[in-house]
Amino acid sequence: MGGRRKFASASRPPSVWDVDHLRRELETIDVDWRHGEALLTYLAHHPEVTTWADVNWAALKRRVPQKLPAFLEDAFSVRSTRVASRHDSKDGTTTKVVVELRDGAEVEAVVMRHATLRSTRVTCCVSSQVGCAMACSFCATGTMGHRGDLSRGEIVEQVLIARSLEPSTRNVVFMGMGEPLNNYDAVVGACRLLLDSQYLALRAGRVTVSTVGVVERIRQLGEDEPRVGLALSLHAPDQAKREAIMPAARGHRIDRVLDAVDAHVALRLPLIAKGPLIMVEYILLGGCNDSDADAEALGDLLENRFAGRLMVNLIPYNPTPDLPYDRPTEGRARAFQAILTQRGLLCCVRVTMGSDVAGACGQLLKKKRGAVDIEDAAGGSRGRFGRIIHYRPLKLALALGALGAAGLELSEDLRPGAHHGVALLAGVLVVKTCVSIWEARG
Repeated sequence: MGGRRKFASASRPPSVWDVDHLRRELETIDVDWRHGEALLTYLAHHPEVTTWADVNWAALKRRVPQKLPAFLEDAFSVRSTRVASRHDSKDGTTTKVVVELRDGAEVEAVVMRHATLRSTRVTCCVSSQVGCAMACSFCATGTMGHRGDLSRGEIVEQVLIARSLEPSTRNVVFMGMGEPLNNYDAVVGACRLLLDSQYLALRAGRVTVSTVGVVERIRQLGEDEPRVGLALSLHAPDQAKREAIMPAARGHRIDRVLDAVDAHVALRLPLIAKGPLIMVEYILLGGCNDSDADAEALGDLLENRFAGRLMVNLIPYNPTPDLPYDRPTEGRARAFQAILTQRGLLCCVRVTMGSDVAGACGQLLKKKRGAVDIEDAAGGSRGRFGRIIHYRPLKLALALGALGAAGLELSEDLRPGAHHGVALLAGVLVVKTCVSIWEARG
């Protein structure tokens, strides 16, 4: 584990989900790894189990040796982390949990519930570091500095906490505290456990890693684990403006970052036949990077990139105490979106969730007080209620007919003669034209 964390005074043993350590320790007592796998499978399927006393050893009697429980009790924790506090948004859509690590450090994770017409889709936003070295000027976590990396087990345990709150949690996004690709081995190891059909069993594309643009790791992630989606935190249309608001961008030039993402997309193209492969995140800072000229420059920058398989996710800034930025007006955000849409880019404006519990994008901070609308995955967008369904233009009439049957109304009239495409953005029917975006909300 990297970073500057110290465990000499840790009150709990390491996580049983630090599987490399677990495997080595089992070898010392001549226990075959298949017994370790059986144990982890049981724990993954029972996220409510938080101590060894909670384990139903009778159910595992034929799958683990008799000597294992006593050994594990001394050497490992079922849950090396604990929930220090929980904060629920007033509308019930968002829960932020402050997670205390075994050395006393704290990180935050966010559980987001997206109600669809048919069910509730749940996403968990996890942290990968205590603090962050990237020091983005608009992000509360960046004011903390980098205080240490999380282990693979500490990351997985955040998802288990989410599953204990919401068993239907099916998406995981690394958009909490830290730069995930600066804790590469632990993050990739955690992703593999989340995707493993024996354990958390998330589907390919349901796990997304966000990065400011760590070039070498972007390429490596595509090679090592192409099942994991990628979100690029771009936030500016050119190098100079990006460096002004994101100091770490000085070490990651924008052209090299985009080339690395192109290479990443090329590795994933054979695996995923349709839909966006890359999410480009762009925070809108009022009066700073949200002008029409910025939108045009962003369109130029992304034109002919990523094999056309991208989505631009515009994030209106969530005000944070002591940070010098303002939230743009809704009209400004929509105007920015319209310019990108005219350029042929799939684009949505993120709907903020959890700001009343300081769980929205850019607000996570190790502070005992008290989340944003985090995407389904890089390869899906998050509107208000669920997944994207793309319609070919010829199916426009069908889609609009379904809209009427559902009792919804368009917020504007469609302009005749425009090129149209229709998508259901999480229960929000979005009609894409060459001039604007129309939304119909239930």
